[in-house]
Amino acid sequence: MAHSIDFQQATTTLLRECFEGVPQSQDYSWFIQRNEALFDSFDSVTAEQASTHPAPDCSTIAAHTYHILFAMRWANNLQGGPEPVGTWETSWDKQSVNEAEWKELVATVRSECNSFVAWFEKNEDWSDEDNLIGALNVLPHMAYHLGAIRQLMKFV
Repeated sequence: MAHSIDFQQATTTLLRECFEGVPQSQDYSWFIQRNEALFDSFDSVTAEQASTHPAPDCSTIAAHTYHILFAMRWANNLQGGPEPVGTWETSWDKQSVNEAEWKELVATVRSECNSFVAWFEKNEDWSDEDNLIGALNVLPHMAYHLGAIRQLMKFV
């Protein structure tokens, strides 16, 4: 008999792949290559690289990461967390970081992502349409930023 998986389990699997990468025990991936997830990407660049503008009108990896933090805090607001400070637009304002800021930013994003995945995995009430769509929106939004960061990494 085929194994049945629901949308929540499937989405959690994809969220974990986006944030954490492909588990070592798994010999395939759904949409990324091994060691190319968000956390892997953050860990493979320095603060100087994260702060480098690859082109004059191009946001830095640091700016993408601050925006990811804003978006994840907004998503965690669905589970009762505080609203993020600032706005969608101002989440892009900070374009550079020093080493200490970069380490703190990455650790905070990691914590927010892990908190969201844990909530998503255990949530039992999907009856509110805004809650459902808002929660599901995290995956394509983070996948977009993962792709953008992976491209920016080629230029820094």
